[in-house]
Formats: sequence, C-alpha cells, structure tokens
Amino acid sequence: MLIAGSIAAAGLLFLIFKFGMRKIISYDITFDILITGFLVYALAGTYAGMMAALMGGLMVSVILFVMKRTMNREELAVIRTSQFPYRKLGWVTKPPEKF
Repeated sequence: MLIAGSIAAAGLLFLIFKFGMRKIISYDITFDILITGFLVYALAGTYAGMMAALMGGLMVSVILFVMKRTMNREELAVIRTSQFPYRKLGWVTKPPEKF
C-alpha cells in the first residue's frame, strides 16, 4: 500500500512539475484535490487500492505544502503596462508564504 501510494504520487508529481514547479505551487490546493481525486478514481475497487490512493494523496499534499512555504512561486496576475492595451496577463513572482 505504502509503496504503491508513493509510486503513484511520485509519478503524478513529476507530470505536473513539467508545467513548471513555481507555477504549480501557487495553485497547490487545486492540484492537491485533482490528484487525490484521480488517484481515488484510478485505484478504486479494493481496500488496498483505496489506501494506496489516500497515501499518495497525502504525500502530494505534504510535498506541495512544504514547497509553497519554502520556495518562491509565480502567480498569474494582471500586469499594468505603458503600452496599449495597458493591461495584460503575466506571471508575477511571490515570496514563500509564512508557516
């Protein structure tokens, strides 16, 4: 159970980090819910599968929580510019959150 959950969590974390680690950790709650839901759906059917899914979701949650509080992150925000159209969407760097 523990090994299956660890492998599933590691695999999904590697996939989402391909999008950009600093961009993902800004939206940690959303990704945590999506990954845990996907693991529960994919591994449903047996007690061991559900426990592996919950262990994988727990590991993803802890890793994203620690990363958000120790790393700089990037959030999507509206940026003012001096040229037309005067506003655009862009990534803004934010410092780590406090514990």
